[in-house]
This record gives sequence, structure tokens and C-alpha cells, in this order.
Amino acid sequence: MSDKELAPISVEVVTIDDLDSIKVIANTNTSKENNAGIGERANAFLGLASNVIDLVEGKQLYKVEVPEGYSLKDLVASKKDPEAVRALVRDPKGCLSGDVSLKAAGVGPAQIASVGLAAAAMVVGQAYMTEISDSLQRIDAKLESIASMIAGDQRAKVKNALDIARTYAALHDDYLQKPAEARQAARNEIEGRYNDVGQVIDWITEQLAGIEGKARDAAEREKDLEPLLKEIQSYEAQFGMCLQALSALAMTRMYYDGSMDDRSALIEEQRILDKSQGFLKKRQVLAALMEMKIGGMKGAPIALPRGTQGNALKRLVSQTPRAAAKEQILEAKVEMRASLRSGESKLRSEAEDRKGEIERIAAASRTARTLLTDGTDCWLIDDQED
Repeated sequence: MSDKELAPISVEVVTIDDLDSIKVIANTNTSKENNAGIGERANAFLGLASNVIDLVEGKQLYKVEVPEGYSLKDLVASKKDPEAVRALVRDPKGCLSGDVSLKAAGVGPAQIASVGLAAAAMVVGQAYMTEISDSLQRIDAKLESIASMIAGDQRAKVKNALDIARTYAALHDDYLQKPAEARQAARNEIEGRYNDVGQVIDWITEQLAGIEGKARDAAEREKDLEPLLKEIQSYEAQFGMCLQALSALAMTRMYYDGSMDDRSALIEEQRILDKSQGFLKKRQVLAALMEMKIGGMKGAPIALPRGTQGNALKRLVSQTPRAAAKEQILEAKVEMRASLRSGESKLRSEAEDRKGEIERIAAASRTARTLLTDGTDCWLIDDQED
């Protein structure tokens, strides 16, 4: 299709009154304190768009919308024509197959410069990158403390996969300028590392079977059960971190595929859910066994009361050694059971958080044709009626 046959990019002036009907899906300001992230609305985060009004005071607001069949995420700034952008064209399978030139309509050349179509070309990618980067940063915050728990060969797979995710997420815009074969090779590398992390999760899940065998053979004593409980907690921490890595890699692969739609998001959510369910089912069996063992625990017949701060005789006036022994075994049972039960709650919350990450990516994709801009800052928007 020639340039003349293409529907133009629409650029319309937006008045302050128009903001009442606009939902802000993502704020991609370079200023961190003004970055709303994905999923915020004008009437929720921005206080009836008052913050937008404050931020753009003295500037003109524009609504930029690409033609049906194209997406903001498929726009690349044109090096040949400052008044145009290139729209990447995809085949029915979603693979890049070329590009066409699009030009803005409705404003003159001077205004086009102020609207900043180069910003329009990057806005969706910035929203995606915010989510991917935040996910990777959350992993980094606990990587060293948890990675040391993972067996050497499995740890190497996870660290290498995270390095790949960071590298290719940062280089995405560069790869848009490269031949399709280079982009596909990068995408395949991300997929390979995704599969590696999936294998590590499978390995962690299999370790629970070994703990189950130990638990069946363990005596019903605190000194025998406490090490098993710590081992379970270690694998829970490893699993949670690997699930985060799996989500970050999934989002990075979706980014390279250009498949951030609801259907693709549901597929990724289901894959992560399946991995979660495998671990959770094995852990439930193990937790039930541990609960039974903990319930059968017996302590010493007598013990000195605790909490005497160095004066063991002081509390003997109000509590006998036999009563102190019963109290101590009860406290141990309550603490160990609480640890088991809170562990499951954290794991389920972890899986929901990963699902939420991918849902926010899909939310940005749903409004990938329209943005609001003052020529510097951009907001992904939805101006359709509910």
C-alpha cells in the first residue's frame, strides 16, 4: 500500500473539558514522581484529571490516534522524514513483515514538531518496559539472599535467564531497527531462557518429594522437624523468585512478539498458573504430613520456665517445671504451624502478583492506538464511554 492510500495518523486538539471523559491507562513521563504506571485512571489517580491540568499548564494537549489495524507500539520514528513515522507491518501470525510510512493529519508542520510523534512511537513500549523493569528490580532486591539457596547448576540457569531478560528488554528498540531474522533470534533466545527457568521450577517442585520422605521417617520431636520446616521455607523462597523470573521473561518475550493482547496474556497467565499449581499441590501434601507430625510432638517432662531474664528461680514461684514444659511444647507447635500456613498464603499471593503483572501489560495493549500528549509527556488513554 502506498503512502497516499494509507489512513493518516489523527492528531486532535484536546480541551480541558474533554479530560472528564478520558481514562488514563498509563503515564509514561520521564519524571519518576509523576509516573503512574499501568492501570491508573484520570478520575482515580489524577483526581479528575487535575494533575494533568497542572502538568500541562500553558501547553496545548493533543490526542494522537493511529489508523485501525496499526498500533502505537508498531511506530518507529522515521529517519528520512521528520514529519512521519514508520509503522511496522505484521503478518497474520504476528511476525514482522515490513513497514509503511504514516504521516500526521490535522495539524501543520510546526505543530507536528510540538506534538512529538517520536514520543508517540515509543509510548507503549515505555509502558511495557516500566512493568518489565519493575519486575526485574523486585527480583534483584532478593536475588543474592535466595540464589545462594539454589543448587549450583540450577542457580546458573536462573542468573543467566535474568541477564538475558535485562539485556533484551533494554535492547528492544535497537532490535526494531534490525532485520526480522535478528529479532526472531532474540525472541528465540528469550524463549529458551524461559524454558530454563521452567525446568528449575520443576526441579524445585521435585525436591519436595524428598522432604516428604524425610518427614514420614522423622520422629515427632522439635529438633527433628524444625530442620525440615526450614528446608520447606527455603524451597518456597526459591520457587517465589523463579516464578517472578518466569513472569519477567514471559513479558519480555511478549514484547518481542508484539503480542500483548488479552488472549496472549491469558495464555501466559495459564502457563504460570500451571507451574504454580504443581508446586502448591505437592506442598499441600507435605504440609498436611508436617501438621500431623507437629501435632504429635512431645517435649521434655519438665523444663525451667522461660522469660526469667537470667533468674530461673524467680518464675518458679508461679509456674512449675512441668507446667513450663507443657507451655513450651505448645508454643513450639503453634509457631511451626503458623509458619506452614503463612507459607502457603505467601505462595498464592506470589502467583496472583505475577498474574497481575501480565494483566497490566494487556491493559496497556488494549489502548495501544490512542495517547494524550503535550509534546513532551505522554499518557496512554481510553476515551471511549463505558
